[in-house]
Amino acid sequence: MSSRDCFDGVTIRPAALDDADALGRLHVDSWDESYAHLVPDAVRAGREEHLAERIEVWREMVALHDRTLVAEAPEGLVGFAGAGEPDELGLPLLALYVRAHWWGTGLGHLLFVATIDDAPSYLWVLEPNKRAIRFYENHGYHPDGAFQHAEEGLHIRMVRP
Repeated sequence: MSSRDCFDGVTIRPAALDDADALGRLHVDSWDESYAHLVPDAVRAGREEHLAERIEVWREMVALHDRTLVAEAPEGLVGFAGAGEPDELGLPLLALYVRAHWWGTGLGHLLFVATIDDAPSYLWVLEPNKRAIRFYENHGYHPDGAFQHAEEGLHIRMVRP
């Protein structure tokens, strides 16, 4: 995918190695904004403590994969989305986050379309995250009954054939 402007000076483009530091910070911040009222404080605090490790993970992911897109505004990175390799269920959406002040602007939708478009796909979402579940339902996903437990809570799988 080539870079493209969407709105308000935001560009959606493939992540680059130079983005690793900002992606690590964005991932921790946007995760905290998304889950502040959904997961225990201790779980969120632990993510901040491991920021340097998260940045290294991003450095490796960007170097190895070309399926992470970032949304860049004049103030820096404001969102990202990533997909894995297709499998029997379709294309796995691994992450889709935007900073809270961009919620409701359509930026999440633009990142989603740029990453997944209309491909058969699936994702895991934290069960009490009703805002995210509605977003994915609006994009044709439905829970298929699969679930998994993680430190932050119960995740349900949503699929779109």
